[in-house]
Amino acid sequence: MSYLVSRLYSFAPSFKKENFIMLKSFKAVLFLMLMVLPFANYAAPKSTAPKWNIEVKGVVTEKGQSLKGAVISVYNDSTLINTQTSEDGEFSFTLQPDTDYMLTFTKPGYITKCISFSTKNVPAARAKQGFTAYDIEISIYKKVEGVDANSLLQAPLAMVRYDPDFNNGDFAFDEKYTKSIRPFLSILDFEMKQSVKRAQQDKDDLLKNDQLKRQQIIIYASGVVLLLVLGFAIFALISYRQKRRINLELDSKNKKIEEKNREITDSINYAQRIQNAIMPEHSNMTKVLPDSFILFKPKDIVSGDFYFFLNHKNSIFLAAADCTGHGVPGAFMSLIGYEKLHDATHQTQHTGEVLSLVNRGIREALRQSSDTGSTRDGMDIALCSIKEVSGKTQVSFAGANRPLWIIRKGTNELEEVKATKKAIGGFTDADQQFDANELHLHKGDTFYLFSDGYADQFGGPSGKKLTTRRFKEFLLSIKELSMAKQAQRLEEYIEQWKAREEQLDDILVIGVRV
Repeated sequence: MSYLVSRLYSFAPSFKKENFIMLKSFKAVLFLMLMVLPFANYAAPKSTAPKWNIEVKGVVTEKGQSLKGAVISVYNDSTLINTQTSEDGEFSFTLQPDTDYMLTFTKPGYITKCISFSTKNVPAARAKQGFTAYDIEISIYKKVEGVDANSLLQAPLAMVRYDPDFNNGDFAFDEKYTKSIRPFLSILDFEMKQSVKRAQQDKDDLLKNDQLKRQQIIIYASGVVLLLVLGFAIFALISYRQKRRINLELDSKNKKIEEKNREITDSINYAQRIQNAIMPEHSNMTKVLPDSFILFKPKDIVSGDFYFFLNHKNSIFLAAADCTGHGVPGAFMSLIGYEKLHDATHQTQHTGEVLSLVNRGIREALRQSSDTGSTRDGMDIALCSIKEVSGKTQVSFAGANRPLWIIRKGTNELEEVKATKKAIGGFTDADQQFDANELHLHKGDTFYLFSDGYADQFGGPSGKKLTTRRFKEFLLSIKELSMAKQAQRLEEYIEQWKAREEQLDDILVIGVRV
């Protein structure tokens, strides 16, 4: 720059005073530019910190020994991300942040087990510190003929999530979820053991039969050689003893079967206690909705139908849900459905959005996709939220194949608010939207939520279905009664209609008078 300035000054005789002033200004600008340029790099924006990850490693075992040839797969939203076939049972994966993963463990001829691993909800400050590898040891076993274990193992056996209270923020098993499925795993373990015992017993019976046949051949040959009459006598004696032995064995087996049935029933009764503990008590509902009832009649000890009640943020959520199947499989689905519904109602108060969240949650939990081998289990549900707005009762309703019925005070008509003609889970798309209907009710108006079990019950003089039409007519006939009396009349009516017929499905009816 000094050279440039000296060259400019060499022409000074032809410059006026104003030109020299301009030349000095130009020199100052060049000086500032040369001073600023070295610091330009320091002002550039810093790149964002790299994303964190966590290593998940462990071993697949069978009876305490490493399982050779174990296949470990990682899924995200039913999409296969990675898979390993381990020669010694050991495996290792790196999981990325803010993702829900499903890890499956299997081998040809073995039962598949799966674990849910979520890397969501990790605070940025904690993520910067990094995480040590998460160790998992899981035991799988061979399939046993006669036991459909896959129907009880569709949901994850465990869920691993970030727990801010564990080790100052780390990944840990979700104890609440583990406790909720423990009874059903006990039932599966019991059935596996019984199937092994039955197989061994059948093998012993075959050996006994072979021995008896050999004895009979010897006896027949001896009888022919010695005396025909003596042979017949010996044969008759052996036949008598054989029948007596068989009768004794049958008596013993019958006693064992009765004992095993009693043990299975005791296990299912314990599962019912857990299911009842998860569902809200009716007394909690009557404290907020005093003029209401719940008619709940499971087909078996445990139920695929469930009711839901939550008083949250000035809104009262109320639902009647009907899961696929009944008994133990239906009850297993109801636990999953209840958990997803509870989580969704804490995320949004819009009933349509709640059902959309539940739909996605069930599809993820059961790993449902468009594949032909994917499970199609799901549920139908009627959901409403109740709140007081300017002294009036406002009800927001959304349904999946289940409607809302209203009988307004002073009228003899039953209004039906139709549901979206799609189920939750199963064949329903993950991005399915459910319509929400906003209703205004007045004091004395009554509305009903229900599953299809009441209307589908066979019985009556001709052994036919009760039908939705008869159900509506009966509700209109008892509309003036108190809600407690209505519940009593509904139960009496379905029992009279059913008579000697078997109950076909779980029955659930909820009534609320504003």
